[in-house]
Amino acid sequence: MTESAAPFDPTDKAFLVIGATGHVGSKITGLLAEKGFNVTAMVRKPGAMIRDPYNGVIHYAVGDLTDERSIKAALAGIDVVISTANGIIPQKAGDTARSVNAAAERLITLCEDAGVQRFVQSSVPSYRRENSVPELRGKRRIERRLLASTMQSVIIRNPAFMDVFIPLGGFAGATDRSLHATTQRNYGFVRFYSALVGDLVEKRGWFIAPGGANHGTPMISTRDVAQMIVGAAMAPDRDNILIEAGGPEWLTWRQIADIIGQKTGRRIRLIPLPGWLARLNQALATPVSAPAANIIALMGFVAAFQPRWTSEDVVRRFDLPPQLTLADYLDLNYAQDTSGKT
Repeated sequence: MTESAAPFDPTDKAFLVIGATGHVGSKITGLLAEKGFNVTAMVRKPGAMIRDPYNGVIHYAVGDLTDERSIKAALAGIDVVISTANGIIPQKAGDTARSVNAAAERLITLCEDAGVQRFVQSSVPSYRRENSVPELRGKRRIERRLLASTMQSVIIRNPAFMDVFIPLGGFAGATDRSLHATTQRNYGFVRFYSALVGDLVEKRGWFIAPGGANHGTPMISTRDVAQMIVGAAMAPDRDNILIEAGGPEWLTWRQIADIIGQKTGRRIRLIPLPGWLARLNQALATPVSAPAANIIALMGFVAAFQPRWTSEDVVRRFDLPPQLTLADYLDLNYAQDTSGKT
């Protein structure tokens, strides 16, 4: 922070959350409301709202990233924009990683024109082969545009979400209970994929391991991503902020499977998913479905990339609650009755 700049004071600021009905965005919006901030959720349809329980007041603005007029109206009087919009699992026909991220780039210009002071972007880790992953490629373009912006940029790079990769790995019984959970979206490929592998853990004792048993990840829960983004959005710093986020522990897929096994009471065997196989499936899916190819590409990314950072320093910096371990997450989201069925 420069000596001449006063600390950023969030108490009198108006916040707009874009992607507010998404998995992370809904949690961010609820957190801001509970803290008493002036928060507006941008939704695509009249009547849409945050369906998970929260305390406080949330305002709503109807808008779409592809509709410049609606964006300009939503930005009126806004000081801080938080964007979690992505095209990983589409919420409407025509959404792709490319289209959503391109629209998000245009959003930055509209925010500059509207006098927005701070732009907070949920992003992804840097990866040497990121140009082959549509979502990563798009987010990096957004980062470059933000760093050239007249606004202060706050970028939070998140690794794999346990709320997403645990269900997609074959443990649908541990899906996040949020009504906005990504893996619960009504998208054809996800429904097909979930029907194919969703009960592997409970019925077969199998779990899909991107990269193999000894490959690891610092998975983070969407709850903690939301806490981190809200903490960064309220930071007093006036300079640009870049955070490499991580969960509270670095685990191999073998360790992850063992934790799942302790919760379900059975030995979990792993089905390795090598990066080359994910890339092959991505190539096969690309001519048929861009969103499906993007999801497969992300699986390949997790199979090839294993960042080892954690975020104890970020938790201390923003005075956040202790992060959820995988065991904590399963305690919250997986319940087994006495017959052994969820």
